[in-house]
Amino acid sequence: MFRRLSKQKIGALLIALPMILNGCQAVGGLDVNKAIFEASTAQSLEGKSTIIFDLVPGDQAQARASSKEQTVMKLLEHIEIHHDAIKMDSAQNVSSTGYITIANHKIAFQTYMTKEQVIIALEGGKKPIVIDLTSSSTGDLPPVLVKQMEERFEPFVNSLSSFLIKQLPNPGKLNVDNVREVVNGETLSLNKIHGEISGKELIPLAKTFVTNLMQDDKALKQLIGELYDLLYPILSPQLDQWIQDNKDGKALQNPLEGYPIPETPGSKAGVDSLIGMLDILKNRDMTIEVIHTEIKQLSVFVLLGLHARKEQELQEELPFLNDSTRVKADLYVDNTMKLRKSNLEIEATSLNAVSRGSLSSAKISIAGEYWNLNNPVKLVPLTADEDALVLEKGITAVDVLRNFTPSSEAYRLLKDDLGISKKTVLLLMDGDRYKANSRKPFLEDGVAMVPTTFLSEKLDLRVDWNEEAQTVTIIDPVNLTTIKLNSGSQTALVNGEEIQMDKEMLQRDGIHFVPLTFIVTQLGGQTEWYNEARSIQITR
Repeated sequence: MFRRLSKQKIGALLIALPMILNGCQAVGGLDVNKAIFEASTAQSLEGKSTIIFDLVPGDQAQARASSKEQTVMKLLEHIEIHHDAIKMDSAQNVSSTGYITIANHKIAFQTYMTKEQVIIALEGGKKPIVIDLTSSSTGDLPPVLVKQMEERFEPFVNSLSSFLIKQLPNPGKLNVDNVREVVNGETLSLNKIHGEISGKELIPLAKTFVTNLMQDDKALKQLIGELYDLLYPILSPQLDQWIQDNKDGKALQNPLEGYPIPETPGSKAGVDSLIGMLDILKNRDMTIEVIHTEIKQLSVFVLLGLHARKEQELQEELPFLNDSTRVKADLYVDNTMKLRKSNLEIEATSLNAVSRGSLSSAKISIAGEYWNLNNPVKLVPLTADEDALVLEKGITAVDVLRNFTPSSEAYRLLKDDLGISKKTVLLLMDGDRYKANSRKPFLEDGVAMVPTTFLSEKLDLRVDWNEEAQTVTIIDPVNLTTIKLNSGSQTALVNGEEIQMDKEMLQRDGIHFVPLTFIVTQLGGQTEWYNEARSIQITR
């Protein structure tokens, strides 16, 4: 459920990302803590943003990668995602339009997100792509329970965000200036909060953050109390029923997932111990104290671990913790603490060691403008019918490719650059002659013959047999090339055109065998014979 809730806030995330940098102290007369918190709680808005990824391959990336992997790495070196129009009418409902550029491809998109699903329409796509959110992480929790937790969870998230922001120390570079900036064509007077953190500062800042968390007992206990008040009233009826079932000697059900707890030699002791813990949960103050103590102990262990390691040792293990690795953020807030503009830049260098030579450096840049905050916003809806591509239904790469028109940028990216329809199969020849009642391939007059089931199972081709006409029809689901073969005939119909084959289709013991190289070649693929290994490599 928590993963689903986080997905519902994707629109807000575009705003909240830059806020990880700043702390709780006032700077230049501006309460930075309050500014960050207020800016991250917009319930509705319109805006636009640009996200740019730049990746530099590492020393060993080219040497170790296959040709396909090298192609993919080349594509990922520079990616831009432009949201030209973001509309959010709540934390649950967001629509956006824009485009993505990757390599030499520019692909327009439209998205629409609700509590139940995310719908994505890409330029050139025949059907939208759907991500179902209702089954992602709620498991077997009762729907009523899920609904109650969703309604109560939002206020707790706000409290948690405020608590964590309060504990964050100010980075070395943090300043506030009054500036004039253009937002959606309008020039505004704004407070610019600028913060920077280098990789070298991360460990000292982490120590200060943990220390601040340990010292703020009152706020920590209040936060734990809010979590208790959120969960206990909802879970207590199920837990009470579970305890009563245990007293009545009934088979115990997992209260969250609804299946019986298996009886094992140690299960009785475990159940008795758990019931003792449930009794503690009925006492709010005791529960808060127990959780508070556990968090404090964990914080002590973390803090001791941070102090036990010398910074020199950490930098040797994590070489990207240097001055060249930086996080920079500019937040522009108006006099009512509403975020109107933001810039975030994260750059990490010296990544060869931690990526095993696959990645040398990475940079992410995010810029955005926001207006019409907390006012009525009309979304641009997007609908999906039953024929939409639902990711949870196990669609294949071929399904995705066929969804796009061959002339579209998305189709060319998927097929030509990423090669998602390309397949390589190694076929081992068990012998040179047909073996009775066998579906194994064989050589006939120097021609490799394979059963039609090989085409469907290994090469993802569609194969249909017409008993009356004694005809096999082979269809490539990607480009829809159709090949028709007749028993005893050496002539094939390829998209209606007659073409001579090296060998006619054979029928042995009720099994149909077809000439492999002819079929693969007509579908745009190729075969290569390895004599020593007695094998054929098929690429299509």
